[in-house]
Amino acid sequence: MSKNDGKALEKEVADLVANLLQSGDLPYRPELCKFKAKAKYYSRNREAEVDFENVLEVYVKDNFGKDGAKPTHVVIFECKDHERDLEVKLMDELVGRLSGGYGFNVKAYMVTRNGFQSGTLSTAKNNGIGLIKLMPDDKILFLTHFQTYDTIEQSRRGFPQRARRALTNPNYISEGESFYGADDGYVFRTFNRMIVQYFEKAVVATY
Repeated sequence: MSKNDGKALEKEVADLVANLLQSGDLPYRPELCKFKAKAKYYSRNREAEVDFENVLEVYVKDNFGKDGAKPTHVVIFECKDHERDLEVKLMDELVGRLSGGYGFNVKAYMVTRNGFQSGTLSTAKNNGIGLIKLMPDDKILFLTHFQTYDTIEQSRRGFPQRARRALTNPNYISEGESFYGADDGYVFRTFNRMIVQYFEKAVVATY
């Protein structure tokens, strides 16, 4: 059995971001954005370059494409496709890299297919980091239900509890739900809504 190197999860995230950009669902012009598999940024705090993977860079029109131009905003997707729930130390390490003093706004999401330790959820919330779980295909159970207004409303009300169980349990089995996210005290059932809500609140000059 080959070791999971996480590349499939990274590609899935890259495709999701690209689709959001091209569909116009993000408040950014695609021609002013760059998605990079790897990037280095100079940290004033560390006085050295810091490595990141899976980053979306957003530029203003006046400096895009110019030599030495810095993005105004960088969104980082830290992908961890481990076979267990993610430990607090991984979040602590990410927090340390984010507090670098880069000269631009930074937003980070940690993405997994499994789950997060409960302490990881608290650390992420207290440091403004979003958490995303993309459900593996073999842990999504599709059932046929007769849907009524009451059952739909009941499912909506129960989503926060399901989201927390999914985010903290690597063996969680969902009933048709493929995405769970948590950020800024909210839970989300789609990648689109989660990312767009943050982007709509972010004070970023895009033109």
